[in-house]
Amino acid sequence: MCRESVTPTSSSPIKTVTIHFVLGCLALGAVFDVSPLVAAQTRTLRIVTYNIEADTGGYTTARPGLIIPSGGGTVQQGGVLEGIGEEIVGNDPAQPLDILALEETTTNPVTVVPIVNALNSFYGLAGMYANSTYQATQFGGSTNSGSGNGPNALVYNTATVQLLTSVPVDPPGGISQLGSSSGEYREVMRYEFAPAGMTPTAANEFYVYVSHYKASTGATNENRRLGEARIIRNDEASHLPADARVLYVGDYNVDDSGEPGYQTILSNTAPNGIHQGQGIDPLNPTNNPNINWSSTTTDPSILIMESESATDLRYRDDLQVMTTNVYSGAPGGLALVPGTYHVFGNNGTIPYFGSVNSGTNTALNNRLATNGPVFIGAAQLYLDLTTASDHLPVVADYTIPITVQAPTFQSVTAANGAVAFTWNAVVSAVYQVQYCTDLVQGDWNNLGSTITATNTVMSAADSIGADPQRFYRLSVP
Repeated sequence: MCRESVTPTSSSPIKTVTIHFVLGCLALGAVFDVSPLVAAQTRTLRIVTYNIEADTGGYTTARPGLIIPSGGGTVQQGGVLEGIGEEIVGNDPAQPLDILALEETTTNPVTVVPIVNALNSFYGLAGMYANSTYQATQFGGSTNSGSGNGPNALVYNTATVQLLTSVPVDPPGGISQLGSSSGEYREVMRYEFAPAGMTPTAANEFYVYVSHYKASTGATNENRRLGEARIIRNDEASHLPADARVLYVGDYNVDDSGEPGYQTILSNTAPNGIHQGQGIDPLNPTNNPNINWSSTTTDPSILIMESESATDLRYRDDLQVMTTNVYSGAPGGLALVPGTYHVFGNNGTIPYFGSVNSGTNTALNNRLATNGPVFIGAAQLYLDLTTASDHLPVVADYTIPITVQAPTFQSVTAANGAVAFTWNAVVSAVYQVQYCTDLVQGDWNNLGSTITATNTVMSAADSIGADPQRFYRLSVP
């Protein structure tokens, strides 16, 4: 005999699906919606800023080590970008990067699209990664001068985030004013995001400004960096909600924490007088104005901040600064995961003027996952970092709220004492399959551990064993 029953459970406040199987049934399937209730969960995002130096030294596409091994090979063997996805950061497990802010590209077709294609090939999922289609520019209206001035760009994981807008943040007067007259040499980009699969709302949207400030020392260049910082802060205050969740990322080219441009980003008031958008630097949360990042030191607390160069470490150029609500983890939006902000490949064990591949570096030792498409060892990644760019990437994990609709089975099959389920899922959502043998007793047991969805369709299986019957339900914890 083959029997099927679909039974809602009144004791659970979430939507469930209960399916009753009798051993010997060959194929069963049912969907039953108990209520419109949903569950609130979070998705973890790994966000990276990286000056990839693809516009100097004869390079226009990714340098060796970025998406392939330093000594050559294929994208399936991996490089720094894949290695970032294999790092275990604090209590956060390894996961592919979700947003990659790029500096020193050439054009999207020449530099950025090959990175997108490589990531898709590495993870074996066509369309998993995409790039902003806006082509940023720089002073003079060109995309690449071949002298270290390539434009900013962005790559993102379409399974976890949706890119809503790509907005150029130009000086007053437009692109023609890029350069010394404004201090903004490379077109700043403002990207607006929401979690993939979710309806964008004020509670889940966030913004990423990507910058590459004017380089070099001296009062003139500091004043130019100040000009760009003022443009960014005024744009945020004039165009974004007062409580917007914002990241100010990129190559700051900053020499010390007292620089006026850096202090402008950290000010509690924008230059136009609007009181919003204050930035917090996670590696200088108290805003100590007396840190010199460009001076010989043996202080590990300063060495750990340095991001340039990979073979001659001596500058803190690359930062992810964030608004106070992101840094503090205020409920209801993008929030920094404490302890995850770091310079990839640098934990303070590299000496000043040292190389990331010096032999003393322990930043990635015992911090890399051993499963996935390919396992990249620490030694290989240290070498890859020295050729992929003169900079090191800055990485941090963040959480973002997601709303998980009560799950529904897509298919259910049973044969030879085993049952298999598939269901429509939300990426990063957590699900639990449960079973019981007697609905009256209600002795629900977890069928294995919770399952974190890595795709929009997930599956599970069970061997019924000696039980004459089992009832199953699928829920959102």
